[in-house]
Amino acid sequence: MRQWQNELAEVLALDGEWTFRLEDESGPITVPGAWEAQGYARRAEGPAFYERTVTIPAAWTGHRVQLQFDAASYHAEVAVNGVVVGTHTGSWTAFAFDVTGVIHPGETNTIAVTVIKPGGSFGLRESLAGFLPDVALMFGGLWQSVRLVAFSGPALSSVMVQASAAAQTITVEADAHDAAGLDAALDVIGPDGTHIARWQSALDGDRVQAAIPLDAIRSWSPDDPARYTVEIALVGPDGMPQARARRVTGFRALDHQEQLLRLNGTPVCLRGALSWGWYPDLLCPAPDDATIRDEFRRVRSLGYNMVKLCLFVPSPRYFEIADEEGVLLWLELPLWLPEMTPHLRAQGPIEYADIAAQVHHHPSIVIYSLGCELERHVDAEWIAELNAVVRGQVSDVLVCDNSGSGEAYGLEGDLADFYDYHFYADLQFFRPLVQHFHRDWRPSRPWIFGEFCDMDEYRRPDTLAAQFGGALPWWATEQNPIHPISKLAYSQQVERMAALDLDVDGAALEKLSRQQALAVRKFVLEAVRAADGMGGYVVTGLRNTPLSTSAMFDDAGQPKVDPAAFRRFNADTVLALGRGRARQWTRGGDRPAPGEPYNFAAGSRVALHVILSHAGDSLRLSDLRWHVAGPDGGTIAEGVQTLSGVFEAGRPRGVAQIAFGAPETADPLTLHLRVALDTDRGPVENAWPLWIFPAVAAWPDGLALYDPAGKLAMLDDLAASAARIDAPAPDYRAIVSSALDGDLRAYLREGGRVLLVQQGDRPLPAVAVPFWRESLKLLADHPVMNVFPHDGYADVQFYGLATDWAFETDALRAALPDATAIRPLMRRLDARLFTLGEYLFEAEVGRGRLIASTLRFHGGLGDQPVSLGSNLAGRWLLARLIASLL
Repeated sequence: MRQWQNELAEVLALDGEWTFRLEDESGPITVPGAWEAQGYARRAEGPAFYERTVTIPAAWTGHRVQLQFDAASYHAEVAVNGVVVGTHTGSWTAFAFDVTGVIHPGETNTIAVTVIKPGGSFGLRESLAGFLPDVALMFGGLWQSVRLVAFSGPALSSVMVQASAAAQTITVEADAHDAAGLDAALDVIGPDGTHIARWQSALDGDRVQAAIPLDAIRSWSPDDPARYTVEIALVGPDGMPQARARRVTGFRALDHQEQLLRLNGTPVCLRGALSWGWYPDLLCPAPDDATIRDEFRRVRSLGYNMVKLCLFVPSPRYFEIADEEGVLLWLELPLWLPEMTPHLRAQGPIEYADIAAQVHHHPSIVIYSLGCELERHVDAEWIAELNAVVRGQVSDVLVCDNSGSGEAYGLEGDLADFYDYHFYADLQFFRPLVQHFHRDWRPSRPWIFGEFCDMDEYRRPDTLAAQFGGALPWWATEQNPIHPISKLAYSQQVERMAALDLDVDGAALEKLSRQQALAVRKFVLEAVRAADGMGGYVVTGLRNTPLSTSAMFDDAGQPKVDPAAFRRFNADTVLALGRGRARQWTRGGDRPAPGEPYNFAAGSRVALHVILSHAGDSLRLSDLRWHVAGPDGGTIAEGVQTLSGVFEAGRPRGVAQIAFGAPETADPLTLHLRVALDTDRGPVENAWPLWIFPAVAAWPDGLALYDPAGKLAMLDDLAASAARIDAPAPDYRAIVSSALDGDLRAYLREGGRVLLVQQGDRPLPAVAVPFWRESLKLLADHPVMNVFPHDGYADVQFYGLATDWAFETDALRAALPDATAIRPLMRRLDARLFTLGEYLFEAEVGRGRLIASTLRFHGGLGDQPVSLGSNLAGRWLLARLIASLL
């Protein structure tokens, strides 16, 4: 049953002091403490037995008494003084039992609760456990407050309060209990604490129903979290309240006008971080007030205005503090990889209705999604039922039936108010994915990335241990049973890293991984802000977890990036760069000719468009200044453009063009472009590296191309100028090859020079892996790599070189038995498996030298350049590698 409410009632809090006993199929489990009970190897679905005694005041004689629970996970059976008073199923919502007939006022009473968590007799995937079992463990037990409440008279329940911004009206509905002959009275207190409206009327049976119009309202927003308090009372003839409940709400409306997303009628860009509800010291999403406020403070310091609650429902205080702090929330209801049993089919709508009833009044919640990445586990009729349940209890929000979109996961139908995709993609595929999923003929509505833009980083075991009292926590040493060791190996990180014997320490790995992650996220978020129709995004994720190190905050909850640097591309107003488009005539027709984002040829004209993306009230623009500095900090070029007029929010627009001559140089250079725009709301700044590569005019004489399978035609003018051979011969200074057969190995042993260009899993053993995601790039101290422009990590100067193959380090020795030395030039450290791969290495083979690479010197993946001639970084690197052989 629903909890009765009356602020005038008497309350006995029952938090703490419960005795606790846990069992599994084999019998009782000894539990020294809650933390020690946790662990993959020690997980138990229960039952868990809670018991405590409490002395009930004698004055409660004759009162109606409820035993109220704010949440228990998952199935609870409750007994008072040996009498079962009821059961409840569901992890996320409040419930209550009438214990009037079994409680003994003036005596000591015993309360016993038996709890079974998801995973045993209630299957994990049919229990709305969400994503927490994937992160670590689904928690179980009494995870929120418990109390006894005595009602000497009337009470209220099922209170619904909705504030309509369009109608400037607050609507209230509630059930009244034991309220015969009483009036219902409603009072509204404004954001400044003043009383602004009152309504009173005789009860209509046992229901309170009223709509209170207001003369003027203040909208709730992140900049002004204006909240209204609604007091609902049952009053007697003397006007004195006999029951009272209150709700705090706010007027806000998230809607859209075609593609334009609006909050309270003003264009908005939602910028969220994805939270999986992981709090390592709690294991359930019920942090204290100080933790919640600090989390919101740190989120906003990075430029975010929203948190997405991914597949869990936090404790009520989380919503209340979000209302107070002005943080937008996206509540994703906990449907993930569901097992469509009769239990779930019946239970899902019940739990969704209870969740919506419990949280609907919070103005911070602006989006609801019914589930995440739902595949063919669900049917359209059931999703439509859940959709109707949620929409029937919320207002002025957007709803998405399937975050990630049904079409991306094989489902037909679409009940969403916006487009939502989860693109976990290597950089060169991100913009093509956006273009692929965009269709002009669909309904015009905004696009919000429900989660995306992940980038695994290196987590130092020594730092992690220090954060947890000197020893690694259980989830860093035990293998998550849902994720096989072949996919996730944090449990073996220490041993695997020791076996690699790298010449770089954990601090350096952490630093370069964070630098790489920042560069990747900057590129993706700027690409989103430069595209039309984008309403916002949710970045994966908020905090490191046992599952992932792709997060804004580390395991201690501290930011991994400089907030000021991150806000340059994660704010209401952002500057981005764009390049013009080109096409090329190929085999009798036009084809796209994409260029590298920030690589330019020495001596060429650099032309870039400055794009302004803005959300909020309109801006008045002033001077735009740009400055290009060389490696020594000296000025290469600069300019000022005076902009005028008003910039209307909602659509990105090119506002200026930067053009200058790239310097002539014998070696690649890194330039630094900084752009600053003055507006009436303050300056807007951003900065980018630009890489300048010398031209490769001609290939050396004496090169041969050995390509029995015809795989090197993409090396265009090199393939055209080099001698094509059917068998290796000592007449050539060096051979560029796609093969490594017996003849070529013999040529190497006799002193030959070979550059092996490989795409695929042969001739040397290689594995298909993402280039940017899930890994760190380790750049060796080597004459060629030292000249290639980098600051110790892979930024987007590698855009056109990014490949989806890496040599298997552990298998190379067996594959090259004649090699006396294998020296890596560019390596891949897997941030999830802690294994090594090679993108580029050299080896001494007999009296000869071999350089082998899986890098794409010719580009061609996604929107990389499509030829060796246009892939500036690839062409230059290939030329230097060939030169190093000669």
